[in-house]
Amino acid sequence: MSMQQDDNGVDAVKEAFLNLLCKVNEEEFDEFDTFVRSALDEYHTKLHNHDHSDEEMEDEEMQDNAIASVSPASLNRLGKIVTDLRKKVPISAEAPGEQITIPKTEEYEGYTDTNTLHVDGFLFTEDDVDDLCDEGKLSRNFCTDCQSRNVQPLNFISHSASVLQLQFLYQVALANKTKGKTILDIGSRLGAVLYTGYLFTEAKKLIGVEINSWFHSVQADIVANYKMKDRIELVHADVQTVPELLMQADIIIMNNVFQFFSDVESQKQIWRYIRKETSKKQGLLIVTLPSLQDQLKQAGLPVKKTLGGWAKQVKLDYSGHWFETELSEDDIDEISQVHLYKVI
Repeated sequence: MSMQQDDNGVDAVKEAFLNLLCKVNEEEFDEFDTFVRSALDEYHTKLHNHDHSDEEMEDEEMQDNAIASVSPASLNRLGKIVTDLRKKVPISAEAPGEQITIPKTEEYEGYTDTNTLHVDGFLFTEDDVDDLCDEGKLSRNFCTDCQSRNVQPLNFISHSASVLQLQFLYQVALANKTKGKTILDIGSRLGAVLYTGYLFTEAKKLIGVEINSWFHSVQADIVANYKMKDRIELVHADVQTVPELLMQADIIIMNNVFQFFSDVESQKQIWRYIRKETSKKQGLLIVTLPSLQDQLKQAGLPVKKTLGGWAKQVKLDYSGHWFETELSEDDIDEISQVHLYKVI
């Protein structure tokens, strides 16, 4: 009886697939063929890649200049997540009532609430922003005195890593370093680091700790809808109250996590806490956007003294030759925000 039900289930899937195939025109067939093969290969790997003995495992010692591949199926799924998130959150991807303070630093000199727009870099590329401007949903300029001709360019700020930065993070910076590991994303916000980590790597677990309940809820919806609970764990908490998470992690990722959301004294306290806890785990990898040096400086901490005896920077290659498509200077600047450190 059970076998008959299984056969009927497979027959239904076959029929559904053939119905889909009929909808693909000749021009689109090659693209669809590549996607299906990639999806099947990826699913086959997940089914048969869990309980190998040491003899069956491939040699994991790879060259430092290797790039971790990502299947078209994974990129397609990530695109669907981005589309769903655009429907759930505003263009700025700010939580209701969220207080954001522009840092008083050289990098953001001249930025004010009036001349600055928050546009989420994970959800919208530069081309997307151009489209939003063409549609009248965004403007690239603001009027300085309410006269139509006296306008200046707006400044754009994102609080999420872009897809390009995340590709560089997982495919280059952390290539061959994530398999079987636990990744902790501090200040996980929309969950961009978690979703891409789930799709791009074989990490054992991805933990997102987020203090804002609204963002935590958004993440929970996406994780449930895309059936990612097997490897993604969401924690609604202040990272300073859960030191055990830092101890669980093999890799910690922090994207622009404190400077827009905490005053300088609070930033100092958080960084001292992170230094103290992570120093207990030699070999722990830490990824930051922007650099630890910049963030410690902005928090008013002595950079050399704080990094000394704690973490050593790992040199990354930002040349851009990793990707099939040639990167522009702006793209290179974007991926150059990704920095890797190792606890010593």
